[in-house]
Amino acid sequence: MEAIKGHCLCGEVKYEIFSEPYFAHLCSCHTCQRWAGAPTVAWVEFERNSVKWIGVSGEPNWYRSSETTVRGSCGRCGSGICAVDDGSDSISITICTLDDSSLITPDEQHSFQEEAPRWWASVGKSMLNT
Repeated sequence: MEAIKGHCLCGEVKYEIFSEPYFAHLCSCHTCQRWAGAPTVAWVEFERNSVKWIGVSGEPNWYRSSETTVRGSCGRCGSGICAVDDGSDSISITICTLDDSSLITPDEQHSFQEEAPRWWASVGKSMLNT
């Protein structure tokens, strides 16, 4: 299997993944919004033990964002990269940190869509119609 690769904005945190992606989805929960500074985050999951951190800084900096979840970000540029739920064998990677963010398309699952800003749906529709 060819590795799926990605990195943060500055390149300090780089990764290679050697498993098949699954559960590509969107999330608009308030925690994701504040962590990413965006109305929605596109996520994809992989087997946690298939990720190799290959950048100069090694693993991302971990921040406990809830009682059950830690999120990984670059300590230099601040890019949000991943999230791991306690006890899970999977890791969620932000799709837009992949070297080829077109490689994976989120399915129709949009977690916490009701928490997205009210303007989000109308902006997305108007952008598609241009």
